[in-house]
Amino acid sequence: MIVRLRSRDGMERVKVRDGASLRDLRSAIEEVTGVPSNEQRLSEDQNLLKPGESGKVKLLDSTQGLKHGSMVYLAYGYERDVPAATRKSQFEERAFGTSMTVAEMIAKQTRIERQEQADCASVSLERHAANAFQLYVNQGIAFSIKRCGFMYGTVDEEKNVRVEFIYEPPQDGSKNEILVHAQGTEELDKVETIVGLLGLKRVGYIFSQSSEEKDYLISTQELAEMANMQEEFGDTFVTAVVSMVHSEEGVDIHFEAYQCTRQCVKLRSEGWFKMDEDEVKHSGVSTLVDPREPAKEKPVIVAGKDTNRVDNEWFLCPVKILDHEGLFTSDFAVENRLTAQDTGELKAYLKQRTGKPFVRTLSDFHLLLFLAKNSNMDANDIALIVQAVASQSDPGEGYKIIIESLAGI
Repeated sequence: MIVRLRSRDGMERVKVRDGASLRDLRSAIEEVTGVPSNEQRLSEDQNLLKPGESGKVKLLDSTQGLKHGSMVYLAYGYERDVPAATRKSQFEERAFGTSMTVAEMIAKQTRIERQEQADCASVSLERHAANAFQLYVNQGIAFSIKRCGFMYGTVDEEKNVRVEFIYEPPQDGSKNEILVHAQGTEELDKVETIVGLLGLKRVGYIFSQSSEEKDYLISTQELAEMANMQEEFGDTFVTAVVSMVHSEEGVDIHFEAYQCTRQCVKLRSEGWFKMDEDEVKHSGVSTLVDPREPAKEKPVIVAGKDTNRVDNEWFLCPVKILDHEGLFTSDFAVENRLTAQDTGELKAYLKQRTGKPFVRTLSDFHLLLFLAKNSNMDANDIALIVQAVASQSDPGEGYKIIIESLAGI
């Protein structure tokens, strides 16, 4: 796994095996930074790097809880000689006494800044929905290709996102990319109708990464897709990433959540990201081009240095991820998978729920979508059924008979 290491000298990455001990982590840090193990003060609290606060933080006493992408803060008691990754900026290299107005400096330089807090306070995934997604990408396609879904739910006043179900659109996946065929389709229209009747909205995006080995968290292509959706759906829109991690104990499935920084969304919207190379699918570093001056070789400043290459982690904000049990189940066959939804699936699903209140049987988004696509059910029927689910009221014996007849019961 990769642990992100933040010190007063910037951001570095340390690679250790899953389940590594604290001693293993210290040794890896010493190898990367040159800071001896006995000189390292480590914490998950960023106040470690703040003057007057470092003595109050809890130091790391084990690696329990650390996972791929975790941030660890490092303090030490001496000066490090860290070589510059790129030359000094034009501003820093200017001749002594040369004047530059603030307006001129801003016009000439774009500084890449970290965003310490995501706009989304947290995301809670409905556990049935999350489990149905990860089971398929793990057992169904074995993380051999990427898979995605649209997350629907609510956002409260404190900007906490609550995901109630996941819609998996028609898509073609490979190891490195996903082509989604949802825009403008009748199926997506039906999804949005159901969602609107339930008082929900699209609040996020979820995708699984393939098991192909990589040394980054998010590729440039994934980052650009995240930025596009945040711009379209709002500042609390969140992306969940599902990945498979091998360890000595076996295979672990990781769920992580991120947002792009506001600056990333703006730069993507303005056309700064170079997207015409195959590299964007395989690299965790983005190449930026100033659309106002395309010939400029190093158009941005990162950590005081001119460059055109930015590690994608500069553009990411981790989001706290939770789970809950909601109104909806995810037991009915999911749309657009290798095994198609059909009346046989409907019959098996209904028989498994014999004796349960019929409104609870209907409280599955994938079933509602299946019914909405059935030619025997019109828009008024679906509206009445969905409204009954939303209020958890009995939709009437007539609809029970109709749906059972569709299943051949």
